[in-house]
Amino acid sequence: MFDLFDVVPNGDLWHTSILGGLAMCRIILIADDSAVFRDLEAKVLETHGYHVIHASNGAETLRKAVEEKPDLILLDIQMPVMDGVQTLALLKKQPETKDIPVFVVSTIGRVKDREILLKGGADEFISKPINIREMLLRIQEHLG
Repeated sequence: MFDLFDVVPNGDLWHTSILGGLAMCRIILIADDSAVFRDLEAKVLETHGYHVIHASNGAETLRKAVEEKPDLILLDIQMPVMDGVQTLALLKKQPETKDIPVFVVSTIGRVKDREILLKGGADEFISKPINIREMLLRIQEHLG
């Protein structure tokens, strides 16, 4: 019997579904400088069957996006080293990462700022504090 998460011979990560079979495990990269926020969000996502990787700044986010090839990125705007706006722009310019859906997760409340981020390549905008149900529904819509 497989453990909850197993790596199969071709290197893909799979998880054991509640129904007893194996299902492909989707990888989500959480990019936020707050360890508390990353851990809280990771627990919610892992409970729903996602594999989570973490980054605490924009440069680390870019590196992990190329190396780990996540299925989706949750990106904070206010981070050290490189902020989320710069990170988003670089993610959308690089051939290896341009097609990864990026959800901006931020306390930014102004509609104009949200519109700029969406025009800059963000696929979704999620306000902090996060409505967990809404976040999970949006992730499901993008990942199928």
